Amino acid sequence: MALSSRFASKSSRFAQIDGERVQYVIEGHGPAILLLHGSFASLRQWDHWAKELRKHFKVVRYDQSPLGLSGPHPAADYSMEHRFKVIDALMSKAGAKRFVIVGTSSAGVPAAAYAAEHPERINGIVLNNIAVGSLQFDMAGLPQSFRDALAEDARHPGWHAPEYWRQILLYNVENKAVVTPALVEEWTLLNNRMLRDPANAAAAAKSTPLARTPEDLRKINAPTLLLWSAQDHETRLDREGAKALDLAAARDKALVVIENCGHMMPLDCPASALEKAMPFLKRVAK
Repeated sequence: MALSSRFASKSSRFAQIDGERVQYVIEGHGPAILLLHGSFASLRQWDHWAKELRKHFKVVRYDQSPLGLSGPHPAADYSMEHRFKVIDALMSKAGAKRFVIVGTSSAGVPAAAYAAEHPERINGIVLNNIAVGSLQFDMAGLPQSFRDALAEDARHPGWHAPEYWRQILLYNVENKAVVTPALVEEWTLLNNRMLRDPANAAAAAKSTPLARTPEDLRKINAPTLLLWSAQDHETRLDREGAKALDLAAARDKALVVIENCGHMMPLDCPASALEKAMPFLKRVAK
């Protein structure tokens, strides 16, 4: 309850869906857009986009378990089938039979999977800096401060100190000013709640198979916008971005680059990214 009182918004609602307590927010009126956050984040990652989008659309966002205020699933069910049930239930609450789905980073897996398996519900899809198959992570290329935080972190498995989260955030954004003490504290408290049982993170990672996304992209016929940050170190424009564009089956597809932006696009450069996405969203949302 202490975390809810600190991090729930005035628009937050909670519902029991398929065995778990889900925090969600539905705001605005008009065609529906569903926003899915990335790893270790929460629906708060989309605050800027939601504030602008709700002027034109009905915006749905929620904390994907085991993250945020939704927290761990009691039975550790993080399967795609479960995630689809949560999406269907929330879009039913929003009164949306069809919608645009947006996924950033690891949320590209459930976003692409849902669009591939439920084409009758999708008007369009936006994918930001997603993995397209297994990730190629260069540990040697990390800043020394990040490597120091990782070395210190290895001494206490099961929880992470604030400096660990600060270094993760700093590495994934170009605008370092967004990494405030308040944001570091939010990530520390919410994620350490999830990591009280390390099996939660392992189960969630196992049920988010990056290997399925290439096949899902080949199945999606809905209009597809790939938004990519020019300075993304994790899912690079010249590697994952180019591969996603090549695999996307939609005739209506585009790869749009956001300059001066890192991997965590919704936190790092929300205004410039949304400016690039808005023409697509207004065109395909019906």
